[in-house]
Amino acid sequence: MKKTILLCTAILFAAVAFAQSNLPIDAKTEKITFRKVINTVGSEDEVYNRIFSGFMNSFYKSPATILQQNDGRTMKGKHQFQLDNGDPVKSKWPWITYRFIIEVREGRVRYTLTDFMQKTQSNHPCEEWMDKEDPLYQPVWDSYLNQIVEFGEDWGKQFEEKLIPEKVIEEEDW
Repeated sequence: MKKTILLCTAILFAAVAFAQSNLPIDAKTEKITFRKVINTVGSEDEVYNRIFSGFMNSFYKSPATILQQNDGRTMKGKHQFQLDNGDPVKSKWPWITYRFIIEVREGRVRYTLTDFMQKTQSNHPCEEWMDKEDPLYQPVWDSYLNQIVEFGEDWGKQFEEKLIPEKVIEEEDW
């Protein structure tokens, strides 16, 4: 009986540890950071145009309003999204702000999503939700962290899909 309880406890702790392991934490800043370098084809200008016209215009409603820097090779911006806490009143769901950087070089692109903050009167870093020893800890924080991971992975997936150049179909003369 004791072995069964001990085994179940070990499995529970392993599951919790595994759930947190998919958070990409930057070793230097100790912040949640999604970063990836993607090899692509085309000149810097072609890739930049695909990113802006394909990704930015489809993922964001008004990319010009969220971009803080746009010099033709680097795009820096700040945006927000809302988490789901299970409450039917959506106004109680927390808003998360984040920063993104997209850098274009010959043959490759790097994106970085970082500085995830809970938008309140005084912004709180989302990394605070990882501290289970905090006296204010709430189990819903695990769900929030998982939603941030889902958002970051979805953002990266959609970004990579838009980097693929469209095939040009040549019309035949009749």
